[in-house]
Amino acid sequence: MHDLPLLTRSLRLRHFTPADAPRVCALSQEACGRAWLPSQVYRDAAHALAVIEFLVTQYQSPGHPARGPYVLAVEQRTDQALIGHVGFSPLGAQVEIGFAVAQDRQRHGLATEAIVSASAWAFRVFTLERILGVTAVANVASQRTLARAGFVHERDVTMAFQGTRQPVLLYALLRSTSAKTAGGAPEPSAAAPCPYQESV
Repeated sequence: MHDLPLLTRSLRLRHFTPADAPRVCALSQEACGRAWLPSQVYRDAAHALAVIEFLVTQYQSPGHPARGPYVLAVEQRTDQALIGHVGFSPLGAQVEIGFAVAQDRQRHGLATEAIVSASAWAFRVFTLERILGVTAVANVASQRTLARAGFVHERDVTMAFQGTRQPVLLYALLRSTSAKTAGGAPEPSAAAPCPYQESV
């Protein structure tokens, strides 16, 4: 469905399954997750399972990120470990991206690789023209990750975000820009210790 799984140099992007619940729960409770994704910290595996079961239903109905979340599991190909997620969801009349990578797999360019590949896929499969990225002002690592993936900072706004009204940075990627970015290999960064983007 929707041309998945998607293979990159280092990663396999696929649909989530209920079997992922224990690992998703563990990832949500890491320090980065608690800091930047407080709405996605799960109490236990049963809580994570309920969320995953909902996300699985969204693959078919509505089956489009302009109308509901479409979130992919991110596996590292070397050991088939589930290391995070990358996904798309509605933001007003547009679509935004969200992502997270396990703390012990960071600083290797994996978040950038997932974003570049998933964005190119979403442009193609869902005929999108533009994808947004929203990040907290303090989340410099996510800002750098989005920039490495070709997203451009457009403006600062104040909006409801992760449960509070706060100033955020708004980034955007265009279909034409994505085609150019997807052709290059993402570079790892030693200066981005916690690449989490918060919205999905």
